[in-house]
Amino acid sequence: MILVVDDDADVRAAIGRALTELGYPVREAMNGASAIAALGEERPELVILDYVMPDMDGAEVARAIGDIDPDLPVIFSTGHAALRALRSTAGEDVAVLEKPFTLDELDLLLSERLAEGRRRRRAAA
Repeated sequence: MILVVDDDADVRAAIGRALTELGYPVREAMNGASAIAALGEERPELVILDYVMPDMDGAEVARAIGDIDPDLPVIFSTGHAALRALRSTAGEDVAVLEKPFTLDELDLLLSERLAEGRRRRRAAA
């Protein structure tokens, strides 16, 4: 299951539809607090996380997710304007899906990050 976290309901739904089209089960969260709560209910394989959100920004949510499950892959989704702020906060090597993105870009990044997450989990076991 992929957890999609975005405060914009239309964007969240569009990403969810794209993931469903690619064959992934999806769960949605409208903000950081609901995303963190969702982790306690069912652990996703990966989180797609908007960077610019009210209350908790994506970097704060990612840190909280990392405290719960450091091996859980996170992909940030953001518009071009926030990309520099994201990289300065989260680091240059952070996985970013820049809005707007294509289905192929989403599929490729998901495959890469899911494989990396599986490798980390095996190494930690």
